[in-house]
Amino acid sequence: MATELGPPGGRIEARAVAIRTAQALLAVIAAVVAVSALVPAFESAAVALGFGSESAATSVFATVGTAVAYAGAALLFLAYAGDLDVLRVRRPTARDAAIALGGSIGLVVAGYGILLAFAAAGLSPSTNQALTNPPGYFLAMIPLSFLTVAVGEELLFRGVIQGELRRALGPAGAVGGASLLFGLLHYVAGIGTPAEKTVYVVVAATLGIGLGALYEYTDNIVVPIAVHGAYNAVQYVLQYLEVTGG
Repeated sequence: MATELGPPGGRIEARAVAIRTAQALLAVIAAVVAVSALVPAFESAAVALGFGSESAATSVFATVGTAVAYAGAALLFLAYAGDLDVLRVRRPTARDAAIALGGSIGLVVAGYGILLAFAAAGLSPSTNQALTNPPGYFLAMIPLSFLTVAVGEELLFRGVIQGELRRALGPAGAVGGASLLFGLLHYVAGIGTPAEKTVYVVVAATLGIGLGALYEYTDNIVVPIAVHGAYNAVQYVLQYLEVTGG
């Protein structure tokens, strides 16, 4: 379990911060490039299999392609940089499972609490583009939230970005920096006004802090993957019930 709150050695060095921040940003750029290459390929594969270009199945293929791009870019980046040791992963224990369960409940509650707080101030977040898909998409994404989306995003943001920043800023700074980038990436995923997108960024970044803290607390990337997957799955279940009147 990680307990160190400050940078290694207790002192922040500007050069180390610059290097690790540049690496974190490079990882994000690599992921964006990978998405731009893989998502069209996955969509083309869906169409080649006989699915319509606007179908739920093709949207699922696109989402899976995004997750594969994130995971692939993250792992290739670590291998190229020789930093595979920053990724902390092991077989989950019963304790990890209990923390993941509690963390999942806590993240869902926190998410709705944040939304209620913004609503009280007359603010609302933008809508994620994924939530504009047909009902079949939501059903498919309930299990795939755990197997694809959560894996890709957690490997990139917690495994790589938080791992790299930890070497210069320590756990607390790394969680903050990775969560900020995690939130900012959600700006382009939202549909709405700039103000609504900004609210979405704040919500995502705040939830990212919870995921990052779980990673630091357990030293196991599997835990935030499970919690992230559960959070997304709940959103898909609720969205499916809403659009189908279930």
